Amino acid sequence: MEDNSSKEINEQVLAHLHNFYHENPYVQLLGIKVESVERGRVTLSMESEEKLSNFYHIAHGGALMSLADTAMGATCLSVNKKVVTQSMNSFFLKAAGEGAHLTATGHILHNGRKTLVCETEIRDGEGTVLCKATANFFVIGQCVAEL
Repeated sequence: MEDNSSKEINEQVLAHLHNFYHENPYVQLLGIKVESVERGRVTLSMESEEKLSNFYHIAHGGALMSLADTAMGATCLSVNKKVVTQSMNSFFLKAAGEGAHLTATGHILHNGRKTLVCETEIRDGEGTVLCKATANFFVIGQCVAEL
């Protein structure tokens, strides 16, 4: 059973998450957009544009890592925790060509008081997994105060 206060907190966290990403200069530079938000699961998207490509006209690994890190950070925000990344591992499975529509869905593996562990997959428009990543995060506070 969900009470009104937890629903209100969730709405406040959702509003904070959307504001955080709409007002984040680096996220705006990369063109990352919030697609869907659930408690403990967030999907973001990004277009693989020429400005994010390398010499071989494929998405730069750093751009993919930024999308993955951002998706996992947003997932932490979805459970009302402000975090900073402690460590991150990325596994590149297939190249993302210029013009590809990329989505990254993050979910939580461990939700502790002081640390969180998340995982994400980046997929192209056809659903092919291009990259998998995991990260450890330090909890530095809450997004919104508890009611």
